[in-house]
Amino acid sequence: MEQIENKTPGLLQKARNYLAENTPTFQYWVKRIGLKRACLLSPAENCEYYCVSNNFGFKAKDISNFFETKEFWYNTISKAFEWQCFSKDFKELEPFRKFFSDEIFNSINKIFFLPFFDRKEPQVLVTIELEEDPDIVLPTASEASIMLGNIFEFRNNMKKIISKFECNISEGLDISNSRLYILSLKTCIDNELKDVNFPDEGIRVNTIRFLTENAQMLISHLFRSPNCSYSGQYGEIKVALFAKEDPEEQLLAHHIARTLTDLFEPESTKEVLLLSAGEVTNIGGTIAFLTQG
Repeated sequence: MEQIENKTPGLLQKARNYLAENTPTFQYWVKRIGLKRACLLSPAENCEYYCVSNNFGFKAKDISNFFETKEFWYNTISKAFEWQCFSKDFKELEPFRKFFSDEIFNSINKIFFLPFFDRKEPQVLVTIELEEDPDIVLPTASEASIMLGNIFEFRNNMKKIISKFECNISEGLDISNSRLYILSLKTCIDNELKDVNFPDEGIRVNTIRFLTENAQMLISHLFRSPNCSYSGQYGEIKVALFAKEDPEEQLLAHHIARTLTDLFEPESTKEVLLLSAGEVTNIGGTIAFLTQG
């Protein structure tokens, strides 16, 4: 019996390590199960509000207003880990009008909510069905809750992130030095949020961080291995490129701006800046640039 007990912690740690390595991103999971638009609502730090913490398929302007008090959500949806549907046919959508542009709201047929992870202050998955969409096929609540719980728990697993960077950079340094760039979205995001009246500065900070992370996920396919990208602070994305020839920075900036129109208005993406930050010759310096400051 004693031997079994000694082995149990090791087995549990191996299971956690496996989940950390194999849990997909929110965007990948949503796309895989066939949803066109979905976001996560999370309790904001240091205030009594929920706001968006992850997104797939919604434009920034459609979800930047998606914040409300915890009291509102606790009085509107159940904390039970089960799908909850609000339908236009039953005239149940009006409480959610303020979260969407008129164009989106007027075409919504149904809104679905799924609380998960914590019964006291749950995370909440939100997805919508528009009138022109085929009927949504949702995964079971238990299946979705388990996967979303893993996604939420391991979303910022620095050990996994650093390990991946180390492998990529080691491979990349066989090609060239690490060519470092800062992608500044500050003015772009400010333009998107200029008409949003945030009730709390913490909500604004959370929204900027979330939009930066969302943008990084969108452009990550432009920086496939061994290249690396990572979401920094307040509208900055750090990039490490490896190439024998000097990158065509104007062309790269054009591709980035075009990709970001999935999230931001085209006029706002014109304010995106790609800034050279020099070169580094080793793994440690590259990781420090990507992950610090």
